[in-house]
Order: sequence, then structure tokens, then C-alpha cells
Amino acid sequence: MKAVQLVSDANMGPERQMKEKCSVHILFLTFVIGIVMILFTSAAIASFSAMSFIMNNTTFFLDFRGFREQWFAVEEQIFEIEDISIPVDWSAIRDNAKKVVMEHERIMIKFIRDARASRDTLPQDQVSEAQGVIEKVLEYIDSVGLVVLKLYEISEQLHQKTVDPFSYTMKDYNQDIKQLEQLYATFHNNGNELNQLFYGK
Repeated sequence: MKAVQLVSDANMGPERQMKEKCSVHILFLTFVIGIVMILFTSAAIASFSAMSFIMNNTTFFLDFRGFREQWFAVEEQIFEIEDISIPVDWSAIRDNAKKVVMEHERIMIKFIRDARASRDTLPQDQVSEAQGVIEKVLEYIDSVGLVVLKLYEISEQLHQKTVDPFSYTMKDYNQDIKQLEQLYATFHNNGNELNQLFYGK
């Protein structure tokens, strides 16, 4: 059996010594990069996402999609008016508008319940971020509520006009529409802020 010869750095040629040192440096650098990637991945997993928080813990997007269809249907019925003296089944429109208001209330209550319950399960360092998202979504939902409530009030006034033709004039209607447009402006502004929060645009 041949003896194993141990070669010291002193007996190595310059090129081999350089290769050995480079190998050590590469191994060390690879190790450091690996640690950094692990830390980065862990941080990414642990980081808070507004969109993920809402999508994974509430049914807000799903609920709002169906609600929006009901809301727009009532809105279309009212905005199609050219002359409020034309006979229309305002009782049916008013009832539909009332259902929209009630559905809005249901969505808000459900969102508050689900979002706050989920917030309380988060790590302490994410609670304040979650609370900020909840408040922003509630601000948006509230602005929607003012819009649909105004639509209901208009439909109620138009229904009352079928009982008393002089109770609601075209001037009154136009003023209500102007107020509705102002409420819409607030709603759109809140929507833009929510898009910025969720999508960064």
C-alpha cells in the first residue's frame, strides 16, 4: 500500500495555491448567497399583502360583484328617465333600490366581521397594516352606501309622486341627481385609492 503524501501549501505551485483559495472563496460565497436567499424568501412569505389579506380572509370581492349588478340595474332604471311625468312602476323600482341598500348593509357587516377576525390572528407586526387596509376598504364601502342610499331616496320620491303628482318636481329630481354625482365623485376617488393600495396603480 502506498503512503498518502500530504502536500502543504508551501510545496504547492502558485497556480494550485490560487485555485485552492478561489475554491474556498467560491464555496463561502455560495454559502452566503444561500443564506441570503433563505432569509429573503422567509421575509417575502412573512410580508403583508393587502390584496392577499382581503382575498384570503373575506368574500368581499365575490359579494361586491353580485351587489354591483343589482346596484347598476336600479341606477339604469332611474337614469333612463327623460320625463318624470311618464308612467313608471316606481313601486317596483323603489323596492329594488331598498334591496340594494339592504344588501350593501349585509356586505359591510360581513366584511367587518371576517376582516377583524382575521386581523386578530396575524403576527403583531402586521396588525396595524391589516387595520389600515380594513379602514380603507370600509371607507370605500361606505361611499358606495351613500350612493345607493341616494338612489333609494330618489326612487322613493318618484314613487310618492305617483300618489301626489306635486310632491316631487323635475327641479327636485335634478337637484338630487346633482347630489348623486357628488357622491359618485367621492366613490370614484375612494375606488382609485383602493386600486392604488391593491394594485399600485
